[in-house]
Amino acid sequence: MRHALTIAWHVLLFLVAVVVFYLGLGVGLAWNPDVGTILWVVAGAIALGNFFWMVRSINRMRRSAA
Repeated sequence: MRHALTIAWHVLLFLVAVVVFYLGLGVGLAWNPDVGTILWVVAGAIALGNFFWMVRSINRMRRSAA
């Protein structure tokens, strides 16, 4: 059950990153390109942080299974 919740959190965080990315695209085109770029950087940071957390979680799962 714990692994399923961890996977759900990873999926949710990637979806948040996608939403922030598209929000940055809309803001950048309609309002201010600088704010849109900052939102893109935030989306990238969310996705990258989630990726590293995911790798760390997978390694922990493998160690606990062994």
